[in-house]
Amino acid sequence: MSVPSPHAPVSQTRPVHFRRIILWLGLLFALLLEPLRFAPVHGSSMEPTLVEGDLVCFQVLPSGQLPQRGELVVFHSPTRPGKMFVKRLVGLPGDELRFDHGELMVNGAPLALPVSAVERNYSLSTRVPAGCFYAIGDHASVSYDSRGFGPVRQDLLVGRLLGY
Repeated sequence: MSVPSPHAPVSQTRPVHFRRIILWLGLLFALLLEPLRFAPVHGSSMEPTLVEGDLVCFQVLPSGQLPQRGELVVFHSPTRPGKMFVKRLVGLPGDELRFDHGELMVNGAPLALPVSAVERNYSLSTRVPAGCFYAIGDHASVSYDSRGFGPVRQDLLVGRLLGY
């Protein structure tokens, strides 16, 4: 029977455990820096993209930061206190929006949307004011969105959806 030398190399399992701990600490640190929230989807205004009962994850954004056009966003309802909406951001401050013949043009260029997002008989031209954004549901016939309540103030924005 041999006795291990006090100068023998340390087991290789120690660095593996150390790397796992560092990985988990890094992930925890990232989650603390990037606040994530989860919420269930209620209603059908975002079908077919999201359906009733889906659980969505969203990233809380710092005040004043706007996601890109086309992203799904979470915001406080401008007309129903205590309620939050999930909609598709289609207009940024200063954008010229034109809904016509089932299509949305943003600053003269078509914005790719689900077919159900713009009804063929709906027509509207508007400019998004400074400090606001324009958001619509993917299922236009049942969605209560900026087409009904107008542009949304940026301070009502909560965050953007991840991995939908």
